[in-house]
Amino acid sequence: MASSQTGKSALGLKNEGNSHFVKRRFKEALACYSAGLKVAANDDSCEADVADIEATLYSNRSGCYYEMGDYENAAADARKCCQLLMESMGRRIKVAHDHGIPTPTDEIKLPPLVWKNWWRLARALHFSNAEDSEVHYALHVLEKQDEDECFKLKASKMREHLNYYRNTTHPKNENFQPTLLRASFQNPYIEYYNFGHDVSESLLQPAEDSGAQSIHLDNLDDDEISSLSFLFGGVGDARHAMATLLDAHHQYKALPEAKQERFRLHMTLNDISAQLLAKDALVLVLAYEIGQSAANVKEALKTSRPFAIGMIIYYVTLGYVMPPFVHEKMVEYIKLWFTENTKENFLCTFPWLTISEDSWEGILEKMNAWLEPEKHYSPHIHSVEEILAVYKPSSDNAGNEAMSGLSMMGASNSMMSDMKAKMDNARDQRRAVIKEQIRTMELSEGMVKGAKDKIGEDATEEQIRDFLTDLMQDAPDNPLEGMYVTNMDKLFLEETKCLYPQPGPVDEINEELSSFILEENSNKKDTSKAIRKYEPHIWKNWVTNPVQIDPLYHSYVDGDKAPDAMNPVKEFPQGYYTEQVISFMSEPPPTILDAKTEEEKTRVYYSNALAFNLIRYYWHVGKALDALAGKVVLEVDLGSILSLGASSSYRESNCLPNKFQRITLSNIPDYSGMLSVFITLAPMLASKSKSITPCFQSNTLLNTGIWKSYDDYVFSTVSLSYKEAEAMFRLRVTDDEPSTWGPFTIWEQMDTLRDEGLPLPHQELRTWIHRLYLLIILPADRDVNSMIREEKPSNVNLFLQTLSHCVKHLDIPAHFIASILEDLLKNKTLAAKAYLSNESPASALCRISPSKKSYNISAFHTELANQTAFFLQNNLLGFRILDTNVLPGGKASQYELKLCGISPKYHQSWAYTYGSVSSAMSMGFILQKEKESEYSISTGASNSNGNPMLMMMSMMGGGGGMSGKGKSSKLRQALLSSGDKAGHVFSCMQWNLETQTVTFWMCEDAFEQFQHHYLKLIRTDGWFILPHNTVMLGDAKRIIA
Repeated sequence: MASSQTGKSALGLKNEGNSHFVKRRFKEALACYSAGLKVAANDDSCEADVADIEATLYSNRSGCYYEMGDYENAAADARKCCQLLMESMGRRIKVAHDHGIPTPTDEIKLPPLVWKNWWRLARALHFSNAEDSEVHYALHVLEKQDEDECFKLKASKMREHLNYYRNTTHPKNENFQPTLLRASFQNPYIEYYNFGHDVSESLLQPAEDSGAQSIHLDNLDDDEISSLSFLFGGVGDARHAMATLLDAHHQYKALPEAKQERFRLHMTLNDISAQLLAKDALVLVLAYEIGQSAANVKEALKTSRPFAIGMIIYYVTLGYVMPPFVHEKMVEYIKLWFTENTKENFLCTFPWLTISEDSWEGILEKMNAWLEPEKHYSPHIHSVEEILAVYKPSSDNAGNEAMSGLSMMGASNSMMSDMKAKMDNARDQRRAVIKEQIRTMELSEGMVKGAKDKIGEDATEEQIRDFLTDLMQDAPDNPLEGMYVTNMDKLFLEETKCLYPQPGPVDEINEELSSFILEENSNKKDTSKAIRKYEPHIWKNWVTNPVQIDPLYHSYVDGDKAPDAMNPVKEFPQGYYTEQVISFMSEPPPTILDAKTEEEKTRVYYSNALAFNLIRYYWHVGKALDALAGKVVLEVDLGSILSLGASSSYRESNCLPNKFQRITLSNIPDYSGMLSVFITLAPMLASKSKSITPCFQSNTLLNTGIWKSYDDYVFSTVSLSYKEAEAMFRLRVTDDEPSTWGPFTIWEQMDTLRDEGLPLPHQELRTWIHRLYLLIILPADRDVNSMIREEKPSNVNLFLQTLSHCVKHLDIPAHFIASILEDLLKNKTLAAKAYLSNESPASALCRISPSKKSYNISAFHTELANQTAFFLQNNLLGFRILDTNVLPGGKASQYELKLCGISPKYHQSWAYTYGSVSSAMSMGFILQKEKESEYSISTGASNSNGNPMLMMMSMMGGGGGMSGKGKSSKLRQALLSSGDKAGHVFSCMQWNLETQTVTFWMCEDAFEQFQHHYLKLIRTDGWFILPHNTVMLGDAKRIIA
């Protein structure tokens, strides 16, 4: 039976394959079995023996295919095995008959291998999502045979389970959309900042030190340049989108005509805050109008209409209050383009914008609130006096304040020292460059006068140059940003907390400034006096800017007037006027360093007023929109970015992209966790092309020292180190040393897809899924008094979505994932090599236990069974489990339960303050038999090691008698020790703070089973029950059946 090609027999290759198979080296085993089949096909020895070996090889190869998740080939080989064995049996009977040897019918038995392969065939068909009739036929064959009772019983049991999927009482409910994160106290949670955090950056050209690939339009082929699509998640004030637009326009102008004709770019601007998107839409159309109204920057600054529109943007985006004429103009344009317009007319006027009906309605709702705030704001919108009384623009020592804040929030001494050393070194290098520029620069009269106003009339030239060096070094990231504002901008903000109404070609501005009397050649002291005399006029006549006051923003809901402490005079130049953005401008702002004469220097200095540079910026934006009309589309999308992928059919039918070459996520993973990013957003990356490697980028803005490394950050919600996450999700971090303290971290697609096989070893993969489940259902309790924020927002739906992702996108065999889910559903105790983290943050180093540990997870069993049923009924899981007896019956329905009797104290506390900021998304509920609760906030977790204030008090004289030992949550301990006797915990729900209503999905059988249990809201950060009126599950009203 030797083969001249391999020199090995079919039997030898089978045995070699078997040795690989038992060690789970399926790829190698498959190669051996395939080689053996080739040898057997050319074997001319005993036909019966060859057939038996060939059938065994097909059976074994079928097993390999099955374990590798190739169910179609597994089914084909199983059929071939059965065919060969039955043919072999037929030949044996014929030979016996030809020799006159009778074979009684009741003695004819097929080899056990036949029934083994019919069983594998049934399961392979099941996991390949074949027609139910094919699966049931294979089971029918097994049930009708009497030779192997074991497989007969297995087939009957499997048919019983599969009837679950045929049962008409489990119809698909198209209204079911799984929530992937725990509810926040204010649902949806609005993280609203009046001014963005990041330095603007074009997605076409990531930062050089990021290691990510830039996109140069001239290098793209015809297909690439005609299908560019970028997604801006948490778009905020749209600074990155506008920088990308300016870059695209800059590159577009240099393209050959043929490529210009093919160029197309779609940018999706997504945010969960309607307030921010409404502001972005307003600002973009205002910018477009500036570009339409002025042929160049000079005309924009010297002509009434574009200048007046620019002043609206100036106050809308940067000021808390505005002059009355600006407010009147703003209202006029909002009515003209939005509230008294139709969406169809709006999109015809601005064809480069596209907005869905839902997003349009959300934007109009906000704009109507701006027009009539008294009807939409509760409490009332605050007066100018109330706003300015609490607004404190951030100081020039923001870097030191940030360092101090980080120290207070728990950053280690070594980390603080390292950061300070790096900052000092960078500052020294920057100062040396600036000092050399200032040393060789000719000083204008205005510069000398301005410096002497600050440091004294008798200042020497050297002292003046040192002063100018210090002045230009104030900006931490942009050494020239001090050039893009004037002393009047700074002084006016300092004295009034308002933006200076820049004189220009608008009569209303000149009238507004008529009471602002400033003598010619006034020094700083005289100017300050004049501003203070003008200040009462502001308090009496100016108007609150409603665009900066979101009625859903948590601080406003709490009745807190405190706005964000932005300093627009510093932050607009720093955030918008970067070196990169300036390079995209056809008419960049002039700099004193380029001025030659005294007159030029003076003119440059005064032309760099903040208002002028803002108008200059938005003129370029408007010109880009005008020039790229028909080439660029800006889509305004309101809602959670995590649900964007679920709307693929809608997007496809409306010619909107479902795949993106670039995705930027501003601050989103801080709240949603990296797991949701990998599961819902990474699959939206486009396929890699010749010149473009798709990637997504995210930043970390909530780090307060809690994550010591990027491993900690990723592990906190993914339960994998970032290197393991790279292998699991087929992505890679472009930075060799990613940090939670740096800017954006970029994840790009791997150069090649992973070879066949699991991304992690078999046992490690199973342990990871167990560890992830434990992390999601039982996040470590956090101090209810903690000042340190750590989000653990994942819920059971996200866990199921992760399992689905493993099968659909990572090619992990469905039967392997299904078996893990079935074990979790069938067993109320989990025996696993996974550690349950009882500390926050979880240690990325303690991942696998040397021996199995046992965890009581029965308190979470009911929800897992419910949500699994929903996913299966709606075909969201991507695979089917075999054992359906563990699932509840009845169709899925959505229920709503109204709560009441919540005191104002707890109303406010739920919104944000109570329990400080340990977690925003930590709402859930528990079903208990007992009416009274023994798990109030007093029983929640308390650990002074998590509270920097208590730590400092402890270090300073014993901390007032406070113990340094931590206290774990009583509720979490009870759930681990007593399981479902302590209650049934649910993580998938929605909460409406305004109506105090909880909404959830539940199967009818489960609802009936637990209707007499008491429903109590819980927080899963400190793990305690929130106080509210007594309600039972049965009190809930079905709203969607």
